[in-house]
Amino acid sequence: MAYTTIDNPFKHFNTKTYTGTGSSNALTGVGFQPDWTWIKKRNSTGDHELYDAVRGVTKTLYSNGTSAEYTHSNGLTAFGTDGFTVGTGGSVNNSSDTFVAWNW
Repeated sequence: MAYTTIDNPFKHFNTKTYTGTGSSNALTGVGFQPDWTWIKKRNSTGDHELYDAVRGVTKTLYSNGTSAEYTHSNGLTAFGTDGFTVGTGGSVNNSSDTFVAWNW
């Protein structure tokens, strides 16, 4: 079976931690445009929110629940060339809360 060597895994996966602002927040420094972003609040309980480029922004999956796809218009609102933008939704950008986003 043929395979390729990935010289720099950060070109394909990177973690971004951030503090919520409560207003639209463009997050950069990922190093590439993600196609899949998984966001989780770090400082308290909250849902895992998964977004992908196929479904499009504002469409989320909850990996820790039984809900199907959900439209979250204030969740992840854009995939950018070096990261992503989150809206005002508290589960992805509540003011002063801390978050982690895993990006592929």
